[in-house]
Amino acid sequence: MAESLSREIECVLCQEGYQAVTEVPEGKQGYKIYCSSCSEWLPIIRNNPVRMTLRHVLGLNGDALALAIESVLAGCIACGSAFAHDGGKRCPTCIRKIERETQPEQKESADFHCSWNLQELRKSEGKIFEYIYKRIESDEKSLSDLIREFEAGEIDAETYMEAVESLPYREARFTAAVQTWAMIVGPEMAFRAAEEHGLVERFGTPILVSIAQGLEMATGQAVLPTLSREKENWGGNVQKELRTFLAKIGGGF
Repeated sequence: MAESLSREIECVLCQEGYQAVTEVPEGKQGYKIYCSSCSEWLPIIRNNPVRMTLRHVLGLNGDALALAIESVLAGCIACGSAFAHDGGKRCPTCIRKIERETQPEQKESADFHCSWNLQELRKSEGKIFEYIYKRIESDEKSLSDLIREFEAGEIDAETYMEAVESLPYREARFTAAVQTWAMIVGPEMAFRAAEEHGLVERFGTPILVSIAQGLEMATGQAVLPTLSREKENWGGNVQKELRTFLAKIGGGF
C-alpha cells in the first residue's frame, strides 16, 4: 500500500483516478473492503469490536487506522490474497464489473472462517488487556453513582447530563476491548483469565457474555452454548445470573 491512502490512485485496469474509502461514510454504518486480487469483500462496520479497539484503545485514526485494519484482517477465503482499501489498485467501477461477471458462479458453503488475523492481533494483546485491567481500579462513575450525586446536589444538571450521555460510548468501547481480547486469548484461556484477574468480580456476569461474543467472532461457536457450558465452572450468584440470562435469551439452556 502507498504511503498515503488519501491520495488519488490510478486504476490499473481503466487508468481512471479514484480515492480509496478508508473511513465509514457520513450517514452509513460501514463500508466494503475488497480483496486485492479477486472480488471478495468484507464489511467494515463502524461498531465492529476490532475496529473500535484499534481506534479507541490503541488510539489509531485516519490512514493509521485503515492500515492497521488491513494488517489484522485474515487473507481472502477465496484466493488467499490480502484485503486492501485500494482494492488492489482497481477502482470501484472495475471491481463492480468483475463482480457482475463472476456473480453466476455459486460459491460452495464453507466451514467457519474468522475474518481477522488473530496472530497479528495478538501483538497488541498487552495494550488491550492493560486498558481492560485499568478499569478495575478506575474511579469512573456508574449511572447509579451519577444519579446519587445529582440528587444530593453534588453535581449540576449540565454535568450530570454530559456524564450520562457519555456512558454508552464508554461502555461500548470497553465491551469492544473485552471482545477483541477474548478473540486473541481464545476459548481455553479467556474465561479462566477473567476469573484470575478479578474481572468478573469487578464487572459482573456481563463481562462473561462479552467474552462469549468475542469467542463467537473468533471461532464461530455460538454464544449460548458457550455460556451454557461455562456456567458449570461458576458457583453462587455468577452461576445463578448466567442461568437466568440463558433462560431468558435461549429458552432453557
